[in-house]
Amino acid sequence: MGNLSTEKSKAAYRIAYSLFDKVGFLLNSYMSLGILEKQVSFRRRWRAGDGKPIRAEFDVTGNWGFSALYWLAKDLFEAAGNEVAEPQARRLSAIRNHLEHKYLRLTLIDCVNLPHDDLALTISRAEFERMAIHLLKLARSALVYLRIGVGLEERRRERERAGVSIEEIPTPPLIPDDEKI
Repeated sequence: MGNLSTEKSKAAYRIAYSLFDKVGFLLNSYMSLGILEKQVSFRRRWRAGDGKPIRAEFDVTGNWGFSALYWLAKDLFEAAGNEVAEPQARRLSAIRNHLEHKYLRLTLIDCVNLPHDDLALTISRAEFERMAIHLLKLARSALVYLRIGVGLEERRRERERAGVSIEEIPTPPLIPDDEKI
């Protein structure tokens, strides 16, 4: 079943799953966490290490948007932190892994009698669609929580910046009109 709509569905799944890492990278930069680029992920940015408390940058803010992201991160599976709240987390991750690195074979019906293939994950089109819709809902939630969290953080930071006089804020140099592109 390799038609265009199937390939678009697979691409949408991969893109939706990649949103979580993008949120992780954004929060690493925005909250100045200092996590090395190769170690940033949606799940691992909340703590400085396994068994460590939640980072102070998140714990002291009282930001319920970031708190919601923390609990949403518990719904995604990573081999490094395999405690998950979401029953389908491992399956979502397995599908993503096969789409990115191996092969996902979609069938019209559940096929339990196919020979084992280390490179292929075989699932029905109906199951894939259910999982993709579920993943899209999680990605949408992450974006909504991120927007709320950043909005609350900006309001908190604005109060901290309120005491800064305008004279202390450097103005950017003006670019003459003839130098503008």
